[in-house]
Amino acid sequence: MSRQKLRIKNTRLDNLISNLRGEIGEIITSWVLLRHMMAKVCELTTDDLSKDIANENLTFVSMLRTKLSDEIVARLSELAEEKIGQLTFYFAAEKLGKLHADVKAFKTFIIREKFQEKRNQDISHKQLPEEWAKHAPIAISYRTQLRGIAHALRLMKKIDRIVLGPSAKYFWPEMRKKRYELMEPASVVYMLAPFMNLSPGLRERVISEEMADGRAVWSDMPATINGLQVTVSACREWGAFMLGDRMIVLPHYPLQSVAVQIPEAVPITEERTIKAKYRVIKTDGDSLIHFAPLHRAHQLDTDAITELVDIHIKLGDLNKQEFGQLNVGDEKEFSMNVTVLTGFSLPGATLSPPDGNDANLLA
Repeated sequence: MSRQKLRIKNTRLDNLISNLRGEIGEIITSWVLLRHMMAKVCELTTDDLSKDIANENLTFVSMLRTKLSDEIVARLSELAEEKIGQLTFYFAAEKLGKLHADVKAFKTFIIREKFQEKRNQDISHKQLPEEWAKHAPIAISYRTQLRGIAHALRLMKKIDRIVLGPSAKYFWPEMRKKRYELMEPASVVYMLAPFMNLSPGLRERVISEEMADGRAVWSDMPATINGLQVTVSACREWGAFMLGDRMIVLPHYPLQSVAVQIPEAVPITEERTIKAKYRVIKTDGDSLIHFAPLHRAHQLDTDAITELVDIHIKLGDLNKQEFGQLNVGDEKEFSMNVTVLTGFSLPGATLSPPDGNDANLLA
């Protein structure tokens, strides 16, 4: 195995992606500061050129504006390098085995707009021309820099969507709200972005989308319901659990324990016909087959969720002809009628299941 392939294999994916996201955070923060400096330059500039030249505050702010602009150019150039072992999109694409076309498009933009050329001549990795006449400073407009930042941000979001799943498209808008709440270092804030506190409503949507992606979302977990010890299907990562045919999203996550009280209420239910895949988990000779659902929590067409139970079938002559020879591990699709909870009837009121923004309705 070559040295580069070994480096790709040995580098932890979360280490690479988190630090790459942190680099994007540093670029975005530099852009926020750059905008502030640009506004200050406009505020301090007058119609008197000689007065402006003598204004030390204006000179100071102008120098900061230039250095922030150069930093953005240099960081974007580094991201476009085809290098392993550095914070580059190329390294991430090689690690993931995906997004090579997107990475190439980003590099093409950086080269075409002379980001790398400016970095190598004016900022860092400086290449020295042989003669004074060949020195030619390169100017990259603010709008072009902004396009480069947007290009890098879009690519980072695609990477996070692959690595983190549906949750990526929910925490990035939250990060946008926080970009003006400056913290030092900015990279750490972005590295920890996947762990920010999403609202119950957003987490319910994340769970539904992760189920649609075929991710293993639910697992059995001990719980206390009205003082009784039971086992529920829980999503520990996003702080939710199944109670009958409904999903309860708690205020805090990840889920450590479940203990709730259910008020007196009469459930409102309706019958639905669903199809679900089951796997043979045990056979008792030729007389009995035990099935367990592939996914305990089943998503309905209405985005509601119902919990599936195990199926135990006694085989008669007709069933044997229908099922054929089934062994442990074999899968079969069943069509069945289920009872779905659509709400609760309380004295003087009818309550629908919570939409995620009121996760404590039954707690």
